[in-house]
Amino acid sequence: MPVQPSLNAPTLLHALPQAGSGAAPHPLAAIPCLGSRDAAWLDALAAQGRFARYGAGDIAGGPGAGETAVGFVLAGVMRISLPADRHGDVTFFDTAAGGLFGHLDALAGLAPTLSAVAQTGTDVFILPADRFTALLQSEPAIALALLQDLATDLVTRTPRPLAADTGQAGTALYADLLRMAEPDTASEGGLIISRLPRHRELAAMCGLDEQTVAAGLAALVKSGCAERQYPGLRILDPAYLRALATGTPATD
Repeated sequence: MPVQPSLNAPTLLHALPQAGSGAAPHPLAAIPCLGSRDAAWLDALAAQGRFARYGAGDIAGGPGAGETAVGFVLAGVMRISLPADRHGDVTFFDTAAGGLFGHLDALAGLAPTLSAVAQTGTDVFILPADRFTALLQSEPAIALALLQDLATDLVTRTPRPLAADTGQAGTALYADLLRMAEPDTASEGGLIISRLPRHRELAAMCGLDEQTVAAGLAALVKSGCAERQYPGLRILDPAYLRALATGTPATD
């Protein structure tokens, strides 16, 4: 998916592991469609992008990222969240080492639409969208391999729905969001959390698991109560959030 500066900035990996020394395989060799290329070719591709390391819970891409790019997962796991469909459901799937995210947006020329959150320590090679499309144009075999992978995903993958009911996240998450929020000077009566903690930190604070926290935040956005404004969260309807925090139904 589009790759953005994280709430928790990734560690840039400036030096490649000794790709041509024979001591270790080239890091890009972990990507199946690239692994058959020699080290010199992989070095040339590496020079067109950058390497980054994300910690568990770090956001690696999403709406508002400002950069449409493709992430090649070299190690670890990225959880990719799809935007709400026509029914309002948000779905997600995990992309492990060897997988890509952001390539559909890059090919379509779209601004970032998906969100990517590291589930473990995760190494990613980030290639700008224009370099990615140029790669596919110049390398038909790579383009075909990615098309075959995409076809397999469409046939076999069933994205899992995130909890649509904000109540499933319990009142603790919403109470903590209210505690962290400050008056939003850009919106009369609104609130803002200028820097939202990582999902794992929110989960620890609230006594919930990370997936439930992610579902709760996604449901707030889906309901119109909040919107992501990286690296923070803008609360558009504080009254509704207060009702959730106290466990009482919001009324019109």
